Amino acid sequence: MKKLILTMTILTLLAVPALALDVFPDLELTGSLTAEQAAHLGVETAPLKVSDIKGDYLLVEVFSLYCPICQRDAPEVNALRRALAASDVGSAIRFIGIGAGNTPFEINFYAKKYEADFPLFHDEDFVAHKALENVGTPAFYLVDLKAGLKLIFFHEGEMDDHKVMLDSLLKAVRENGRE
Repeated sequence: MKKLILTMTILTLLAVPALALDVFPDLELTGSLTAEQAAHLGVETAPLKVSDIKGDYLLVEVFSLYCPICQRDAPEVNALRRALAASDVGSAIRFIGIGAGNTPFEINFYAKKYEADFPLFHDEDFVAHKALENVGTPAFYLVDLKAGLKLIFFHEGEMDDHKVMLDSLLKAVRENGRE
């Protein structure tokens, strides 16, 4: 009986994606921002802290240039960003990417190759990645900026369809009680 309970517990833990963090870490974000990107985040320049970003919500994609799923998902991420901006809560949501293990050169390469026009920050020493408990890539976090960086949505792995992800994000915002 103990083996059965132990087996069921392990299978349950493996089957459910972990939302280990309740609060998103107040990471230092390093990178280059265009004037438009800085205005989008409500900051003057980088480096900055996550808590410096102005807005109600922040969607963070953790990706890597060397992640084939991230490369394959890049057009869907761009479509998600545009759909989110056009949604009824779009003006309240900021969008950034953190390149786990990526240098500034690799971030610029990724941005150009995949036409990512949202702010991308480098994390070449995996500091942010470690603070996020070595999450797999890609991973998406929706953070309530006005509630002490409360994490209200998490998705790790491939985004099959940006419309499904959009619906999940909008649902999380509505369930959070602030639109």
